[in-house]
Amino acid sequence: MSEKILVEEARRRAEIFKNLPRYLRIIMKTVKELDKDAELYLFGSVAEGKHLLSSDIDILVVTDLPPAEVLSALWSRGIKDPFEIHVITREMVEVYRKRGKLVRIAAASARGNTGQMR
Repeated sequence: MSEKILVEEARRRAEIFKNLPRYLRIIMKTVKELDKDAELYLFGSVAEGKHLLSSDIDILVVTDLPPAEVLSALWSRGIKDPFEIHVITREMVEVYRKRGKLVRIAAASARGNTGQMR
């Protein structure tokens, strides 16, 4: 039974990574409906092109909206694991920039430039 669950989870994650640009567009559309001035970035292993099937997909949402409002809207659209959504204010962006690479989602999703599966 547990092996079946693991296989199903691996297939689900593979589908998400294969169709990542589509999921990024859903995330962008959902957030922009709440805050047209919001900025969205990929960071972590996906942004660096070093992700594995077991990796999470780190998304940075820069907005003045309460995190609960943004997360609730995304969850209602099915955006859950493996997505790790970080909702921050503009003042916090530099903290994330210092940690590593940030890739604007608008550019990444338009080109499908999200790195290769490893």
